[in-house]
Amino acid sequence: MLQQKIVFIGGGNMAEGMVKGFLLKGIFQPQEICIFDILAERMEYLETTYQIKQARDLAAAVRGASIILLAVGPQDFEKAASSINDFITKEQLVVSICAGITIEKLMELFQEHKKFARIMPNTMIETGFGYSAVCTSAAVGDAEQVWLDTMLNALGRSLQIKESLFNAFTAYSCAGPAYVLYFLAAMIDAGVQSGFSRTDATAIASENLLAATTMVQQTGKHPYQITDTMTSPAGITIDGLQVLSEKGFHGIVMSSVKQAVARTNEVGMQSERN
Repeated sequence: MLQQKIVFIGGGNMAEGMVKGFLLKGIFQPQEICIFDILAERMEYLETTYQIKQARDLAAAVRGASIILLAVGPQDFEKAASSINDFITKEQLVVSICAGITIEKLMELFQEHKKFARIMPNTMIETGFGYSAVCTSAAVGDAEQVWLDTMLNALGRSLQIKESLFNAFTAYSCAGPAYVLYFLAAMIDAGVQSGFSRTDATAIASENLLAATTMVQQTGKHPYQITDTMTSPAGITIDGLQVLSEKGFHGIVMSSVKQAVARTNEVGMQSERN
């Protein structure tokens, strides 16, 4: 447990997922979490559901927190920053999960402040799996790094990356489950087409996906090293893999991620201009 107080500015789905993860892993106690949202009914819901506190007095909530986490949309970020700028101190850690808002932009908005962290939470928070990325300003010390690692590891795993990789991380890692789910859906449909019930096809495909992932993690082998052991001469598996190769499956996946990275860069430039 961190034994620190955290205030969320913004109470959307991502903030709720983080609150749920923190409480589930015991990183914070409910009384150590405060939340502010422009929608009173949203704060009421979060307070009732998780027994956390509402920020009825935003200034007092911010002053009483060790960690201030900004969880608003890019279009609302500057307004949210200006609403708390007069209340924060140089010792507090200001954390942003807003896409496209750089450390440089944070320093511009909070001119008297130095301790910033930018994080990109994983999109599968509820499962406890997936990577969240983090980068920090130079003034963030060892104690704050421990806070960040502890918080993010409660949501899955954490990865320190260069800020220049944040857009790529968003398109590759955060959007990654969508690519995997697309493949899983295709495998389930293939199972139904082969004669299995949708329930059985879902169970089989999901278990195979879990088994394959576990094998890669446990052995450290490249996936192709594993498929090589599964393809016997004139066998069944090699015939199936031939079709994936002919259709350019490998290249399609790479092109999909490349396109997503390009789009993330576009969104990032739009945020900077705004």
